[in-house]
Amino acid sequence: MTIQDEIGAFFAGYLDAFARGDADALSALWDPVGLFPAPGGNFAMERPAFRDHCVRLMAFYRQQGVVRPVGRLLASAELFPGVAEARMAYRMLGEGDALIAEWEHVYILRRADRWRVSLTIADGEMAAWAARGAGL
Repeated sequence: MTIQDEIGAFFAGYLDAFARGDADALSALWDPVGLFPAPGGNFAMERPAFRDHCVRLMAFYRQQGVVRPVGRLLASAELFPGVAEARMAYRMLGEGDALIAEWEHVYILRRADRWRVSLTIADGEMAAWAARGAGL
């Protein structure tokens, strides 16, 4: 299996957990501490706090009318053994597949027992929701 196949399979599971609203499964796909560089300042979250964040984020998406998240892996590459970068394109769809929001997301992943997200840069998502007047 190529690195692209591995990362593609990882994000298929990631998106599935998100679509099912499974905050436990989603947060398990992150390192024990995830890093979040953001325009307003960088921060980190331990897995239990990130799980709670997932619950709030999923509720926020539902409030915005999202019924189906769609993601597509745009690019991935192994930077070092067991360290990869990935760029995902997300589309949040509402009733009748109406487009609610879309953005690109960048991730850094590490592999120990399996791939997990270590860092994400979510500037595109923040900008997409801000453009709709719905700040996260």
